[in-house]
Amino acid sequence: MTPHFGQSLTVQAPVVVTDPQAAALLLNPRAVRALGPFMGRALPAQAAAREAELPISTLQYRVRQFLACGLLRLAGVQPRSGRAMPLYEAPPALFVPFDSTPLISDTLLSEAGFEAWQRRLTRSIGAAWVEAAAPRRLGLHLIGSADGLVSRNVEPEPDPAQPNSFFEYLLGDQAPAVWDSWGALYLTPAQAKALQRELADLMGRYRSEQTEGARAHLVRVAVAPLMPDEGEQP
Repeated sequence: MTPHFGQSLTVQAPVVVTDPQAAALLLNPRAVRALGPFMGRALPAQAAAREAELPISTLQYRVRQFLACGLLRLAGVQPRSGRAMPLYEAPPALFVPFDSTPLISDTLLSEAGFEAWQRRLTRSIGAAWVEAAAPRRLGLHLIGSADGLVSRNVEPEPDPAQPNSFFEYLLGDQAPAVWDSWGALYLTPAQAKALQRELADLMGRYRSEQTEGARAHLVRVAVAPLMPDEGEQP
């Protein structure tokens, strides 16, 4: 299952989901994975299970859940020798108002929307980082500054003679294409908007390039006005 970043996949008016049970299912990435093949088309459970790469028992369990809360409907049957297979269909687009869910804060919204992808991103970066660092040992490198701030990098044990050698190596052709960088930039409103639009254009450009033999890479591009940590003064 490939994520889409800021990309609208349909212009059709969505079905608004206000039933709490249905809303809870749609906040569950595993449930959404099972629902995806049915959205906008009628399929038997076996075909949906293959597309979602799920065991048929798991898919059938989800089908029962979806039927019970109205996310799925019986759309007909597919004739075959022996018993005909039921076809199920879900709306092609859905909208879940957060006032129909337990999500009452921006923190919970972020966790529900991105937690599963964040776990996959963290795991994927970690695996590539270890591959790039080998055979050196990996660790957390903390560097203090004159103004009392601390920068933190996950990298191999640094070589004082070549302090940036690992990150230079990462940009070379022989290293895996992995990067993870966090930091605060001080920008004017105009600069922040320019950066936002450049990031959106960059993602759009690479998304449109469909190259044979390409391998899926998980990418997260984000920029936002920096909010203070909980308990920290703005």
